[in-house]
Amino acid sequence: MEKREKNIFYNIIKNETSLTEVFCNIMQYKVFRELFLSIVNEKIEALEGKKLQNFKINYDNFSTELNLKNENEKLGRADLILKVEEEYIFELKIERYTHLTEHQPESYLKYLKNDNLFFILPKHYRHKDEICTRWHNATEYPIDKIKHHLIYWEDILKKIKDKELDKINLLISEFCNILDYRWFYYPSIKFSNYEIELIFKKQNNVKNKKDLMMSMDSNIPKIMNKLFEVIEGVDDKLDTTKDGTKTESYYGYILKDKRIPEKWEVWFGVDYEIWENEQLPLTIQVYSDDADEMDKIIKLGIFKKYTYKEDKDITTFVALNASDFEKENIVEIFTDKINEIIDKLKQT
Repeated sequence: MEKREKNIFYNIIKNETSLTEVFCNIMQYKVFRELFLSIVNEKIEALEGKKLQNFKINYDNFSTELNLKNENEKLGRADLILKVEEEYIFELKIERYTHLTEHQPESYLKYLKNDNLFFILPKHYRHKDEICTRWHNATEYPIDKIKHHLIYWEDILKKIKDKELDKINLLISEFCNILDYRWFYYPSIKFSNYEIELIFKKQNNVKNKKDLMMSMDSNIPKIMNKLFEVIEGVDDKLDTTKDGTKTESYYGYILKDKRIPEKWEVWFGVDYEIWENEQLPLTIQVYSDDADEMDKIIKLGIFKKYTYKEDKDITTFVALNASDFEKENIVEIFTDKINEIIDKLKQT
């Protein structure tokens, strides 16, 4: 059973739709509303536009999920709308890999008939360049200006904490905490240079974790705990099965994701035999029990093929390399790599 997070918004803010509603609802607090509008005004000021008059804007000026249309043409549904003298649309993306729809940004701009469109994104949102390119192609609006229409969740959270709004309002505090819990918090895990050297050192005659621990020095328990901590950190960010996680041969999880083709499996973790023979401790494996489907995976040419010594089963994999272990955000790096792979599988 999943442990319940002690947060008012636990199991309420789970996706962009629920996030948008709560984000809009919190606008009824003046301190939060003015902080958000100050961020928007910083962007407008950089564009040399007319700033919003904060004192004239209240909670009733905001709404969500507005169906857009010009005459009889449907132009999509806007997430967050601010109506003052003019309308402003804010498109919210919270997942780094969420694709743009056919309406974003072209149809929104067509509806607005101006540039009052802003995207609220994670800093590492994968499709930032696509926003700029599509906007520019649709309107010839300069890309260097389009970048001022991007607002980042991390900056909003930082400003909230800098102003200590999270300390004076419980709901704002819980809102910040659930965003960290769901999307922005990654544990910091640091491997020393010596540990990295041990991890990537070729080990002889290693059949399982017990043999591996005996073949290395007394630092291995600490190293293994860090590797497992990385895997558990990634598991917290992804939808996985919980069966068959730990055996003498591996420690990891199978993903549940609609982007993965039917009859294919994607697994991540520590595979002791691959670690022994390839000197790669953290891998992402793509495989299938169906021989024809396995051939398709191999023919993609984006994964390395591996045949297990004992049972001759076949898998394919990609791995983190030593340079990834030098960074404290290895959980984030591993999570991103898995999402990139799944995205590639969807495109197949």
